[in-house]
Amino acid sequence: MLLDLTLRREMSRNFGGALTVLFTVVVTLMLIRILGQASDGQASPQDVFLLIGLTALSYLQIVITLSLFLAVLLTFTRMWLDSEMTIWRTTGVGGLQLMASVLRFSWPILLLIAALTLLAWPWANQQMTELRTRFEQRSDISRVAPGQFRESASGKRVFFIDKGAQADGVAHDVFIRDDTSGQVELITARSGQVQRIDGQPFLVLRNGNRYVHTPGQLNYTITAFDSLDMRLDATSGLSNMADRKSGPVNWLTQPNRNVPTEYLFNPALPNWLGELSWRLGLPLSAAVLVLMALPLASGSVRTGRAGSLIGAVLVYLIYFNLLNVLQGWIAQGRVGFAQGMLLVHGGAALVLLVLLMRGNGWLHRLRAGLTRRGAPA
Repeated sequence: MLLDLTLRREMSRNFGGALTVLFTVVVTLMLIRILGQASDGQASPQDVFLLIGLTALSYLQIVITLSLFLAVLLTFTRMWLDSEMTIWRTTGVGGLQLMASVLRFSWPILLLIAALTLLAWPWANQQMTELRTRFEQRSDISRVAPGQFRESASGKRVFFIDKGAQADGVAHDVFIRDDTSGQVELITARSGQVQRIDGQPFLVLRNGNRYVHTPGQLNYTITAFDSLDMRLDATSGLSNMADRKSGPVNWLTQPNRNVPTEYLFNPALPNWLGELSWRLGLPLSAAVLVLMALPLASGSVRTGRAGSLIGAVLVYLIYFNLLNVLQGWIAQGRVGFAQGMLLVHGGAALVLLVLLMRGNGWLHRLRAGLTRRGAPA
C-alpha cells in the first residue's frame, strides 16, 4: 500500500537520524563521566572503553524508545504542516488505518526494546559490577595515579607517589598517611612495591622514614628504615581473588538492576517487584507513546513544529518519571504491583484514548450529543 510505503520510508529516516543524534549524546556523556571516574581512581583506565560500551548498552533501550517516539511524531507533524494528512483524510484514510501502519513499522523495534530491557539491562549491569569489584579488589597502591593523592578503600590511608610503577612494579617517592592504628603515621619511602608474603598482599617500602604521633599528645616517634612491610588486605577490605570459589550467585546480595528478570517476580521482595515494574513498563510505555504521537502531531497545525516537539518531550518526560516513581512506590510497599501497573499504564492508555477521540472529533460529537439529550424538549 502506498500509505504504508510512504510512512515506513519517512519514519525510518527520522528514526535513524534521531537515534544517531541521541546515541552520540549519551555516549559522549558516558565518556566524560567514566573518564572522570578513571582519573579519580574509581575505575580502571584499562576498562574505560569496555565500561562505556556496557553503559551505552544498558541505556540503549531508553534512547531507542525516545527515537521511535520522535520518528513517528516528526513524520506526522510534517504531514500535517504540509497538508498531506488532509489529502489522505479526504481519500478515506482513518485514524485506525494510520495506527495500524505505525504499529506495522514499530513492532520489531518494540520487540528490540523489550529484549534490551528484560535481558541486556541486567547482563550489562552485572558485567559493570564485576569490573568495578575487580578493580576495588586490587591493592591500594596499584590504584594510585602518579602525582595525585588517593584514599584507600577503607578510607584510613592516603597514598601519594611521585613516579608510577614501571614494568618492574616498583613505584618511586612514596608518601603514606595511615590512621588504622588510632595513631597518625606518616611514612615516606624512596620506593615501594606490592608483594605477596605467605599468600597475603603487602606493600614493601624501602629506604624511608616513619613518623608516629598520637593526636592530643606531644609524643612523636621518628624511625628510619631500610625495609618496611605494610599489609594491605587487613585494613582495606581486600580479598584474594584466587581464593574465591565459584558457585551459584546469591542475587539477594546483588543490586536490583543486576538480578535476571526471571527471578524478579517475588511478592516477598518489594524491591525486586519495583525493578520488575520498571523493566515491564519501559516497552509498554514505548508502545503507548508511539500511538500517542499521532494525536500529538495533529496539534502542530495550531502550535507549529516547535510547539508540537515541546509538548511531546514533556509527555515523554512525565511518563518516564512516572515509571521511576512507580518503581519507588512498589519498592516501599506504598502500592501493589498490579495496582501500580494499572494506575500508570492504564492512566496513560486512557489519556491516549481521550486524545484519539479528540483528534477524530468523537469527543466533540459525544459532547454535542449529551448536550442535545440534556436540553429541554
